[in-house]
Amino acid sequence: MPVMTTPRDTYSPRLDVLAFFIILASFLVRYWFVASGQLNLVQDEAQYWDWIRRPQLSYYSKGPLIAWIISLWTWVFGNTELGVRFGSILGMTGIQAALYVGVSRVWREHRLAVFVLFAAATMPLLNGLGILATTDCPLIFFWTVAFFALAAATRHDPDRPVSNLPFIILGLCMAVGILAKYMMLTFLAVALIYAVILQFRGQLPKRFWARFLIAGVIGSAAGLAPIVIWNMDNGWVAYKHVAKLTSGVGGSDWLPDRIGPFFEMLGAQIGLLAPWWFWFILAATPAAVRKAWVGPVGRFDAGYRRDLLSVLFFWPLWGIITFKALFSKVEANWTAAAFGTAAILAGLAFKAWWDAPARKTRGRAIMAGVTAILALTIFVSPLLPLPDSMNITLRLKGWADLGRKVDDVINTEFDDPSRVFAMSDNYGFTSELAFYLKGQPFTFCTWSEDRRMNQYDLWPAPGKDKLGWGAVMVRKRFRKSPVPELNKMFEYVSEPIFYSSSFKGGKGRKFTIIVCKGFTGYWPRHSGRF
Repeated sequence: MPVMTTPRDTYSPRLDVLAFFIILASFLVRYWFVASGQLNLVQDEAQYWDWIRRPQLSYYSKGPLIAWIISLWTWVFGNTELGVRFGSILGMTGIQAALYVGVSRVWREHRLAVFVLFAAATMPLLNGLGILATTDCPLIFFWTVAFFALAAATRHDPDRPVSNLPFIILGLCMAVGILAKYMMLTFLAVALIYAVILQFRGQLPKRFWARFLIAGVIGSAAGLAPIVIWNMDNGWVAYKHVAKLTSGVGGSDWLPDRIGPFFEMLGAQIGLLAPWWFWFILAATPAAVRKAWVGPVGRFDAGYRRDLLSVLFFWPLWGIITFKALFSKVEANWTAAAFGTAAILAGLAFKAWWDAPARKTRGRAIMAGVTAILALTIFVSPLLPLPDSMNITLRLKGWADLGRKVDDVINTEFDDPSRVFAMSDNYGFTSELAFYLKGQPFTFCTWSEDRRMNQYDLWPAPGKDKLGWGAVMVRKRFRKSPVPELNKMFEYVSEPIFYSSSFKGGKGRKFTIIVCKGFTGYWPRHSGRF
């Protein structure tokens, strides 16, 4: 499928109107999904919400930006699922707007911008990040804005000298993006490679390097400052955690054992992009790489810069992380920063397909309609009667019901419910209990089993003020195995209670509940794995 686009498209106000309605429709669907309570909070979402109750300069696994965002919108909507998630609903609107404005105003390719926007609005991962409160949503927003700031900073158009504004925006995006996720530092590395290539091509504007380095260094330093200060007071645990993740955790290191996980990762990536957009990305890549490889020397070429930027900011990052699954455990969302550029490459090929001389109007309508309908399936998937083995949303269901169940246990199994605390051996379960229990009390994560450190281990554990108290412990799935540490922590430990939760009349997650009485003051501590 050849990919041919003109460097610049003719502007029409109708394109802005069309883009506005795509963005508005996308926003409204996401808002409905969250406001109507289609899914309980994901464990990380609940954890990020719990962070806002103990404001700090940074946290164990992430910077503080996600906590700031949640704090703002829970102030508006209260400590509700909508309050926790509204920042992401709005953030994805910002990502879509940044892609459209960047392509149409910075690159001045107005029709292409609509195709890029449509691709972004129908990618499963971007839709998912637009309803869940994750660190990836603000990361992608500042990554995308920085991407087009870099494009503007290297425009080198003889008719339009480059101002300082793109460099200021780039520095600000680096600072705030790092507060969202450390992955933002990778942006600066790829941007450096891009600038070096332009330098050898003789296409950098005057005074670029000084302004670029100042913006990159000052922006990065500003973003890292609160994180470094916090880590200095907490044994550098965040950096130990990141170092452990990047060096590889989980599973066998023997290459034959990694073949299965690699194909699982690759399949997940294709699914998150959507198979049809992955095909369009593959179709756009050869022409873009060819043009980036043999591009002009010494003269300005907008198409060359566009293709070089798009290829550099997608394939290396996406490819390295995806193929890292051959050597160690990786998470599917680690490639999220590359998805904005994925939408650009997909939009390039989609526009070429759409503009093909033999393309019929009916074929275009069918393609656009089917793509939009398939994209909507992510929002109706929680309602589908799928078997447990195929229902990827099952792990997100039942948390509110668990909260009601634990409240009932507290009120019926203890003489004084006011002298009972909730806990788990899993940080995600601990945070879900904190959010969904009546009154949203502080909860605790016990280190009673071998596990990695988490944020709860850095916060105060139950102390002498809770001597003699009772507790309710919640564990994952149905687990009959005893927890030896509990006999040291409490005078009485019940047999496990197995509870199958429900969600809107359907199945939810399975839990094990343990009733504990007579807290002894003992709380297990370990020098943990990071």
